[in-house]
Amino acid sequence: MMNSKAEVLALGMAKPPRPRASHQGRQLRYEGTRWACPHCRASSEIRTSRMVSDTMRESIYACSNVECGHTYVVMAEVVRTLSPSATPDPTVNLPLSSHVRRDMVRVVLDNAGEAQHEAQFTTPITGDLFAGSAKAADTT
Repeated sequence: MMNSKAEVLALGMAKPPRPRASHQGRQLRYEGTRWACPHCRASSEIRTSRMVSDTMRESIYACSNVECGHTYVVMAEVVRTLSPSATPDPTVNLPLSSHVRRDMVRVVLDNAGEAQHEAQFTTPITGDLFAGSAKAADTT
């Protein structure tokens, strides 16, 4: 039996409308790029950024508080490795985190067998994982 819209509403069978907030997706998408303004503590957004090196990015932030209007530079840097890369670049020198047992990583790498694998997204780079640079790996 088909009920009219008025009958459905009168019977209370209709679902309540879902509240909608505007731009929620945008806020969640860029949440990792927000930084609190050091002066007024309002959220700030990235206006521009550039890579300084393979491990450092410089970003220009602007405070969203119109009364503050502070614009400032943030330097973000990769400082240590928590889990070694499967495709290490010998030119990138990042120290292992103190919780990583270097001797265990070395034993695992020394005893690891070869497996058939074709890299899909990165070109394989051969070299010593613990070497500081490609030159250091070549001389040892």
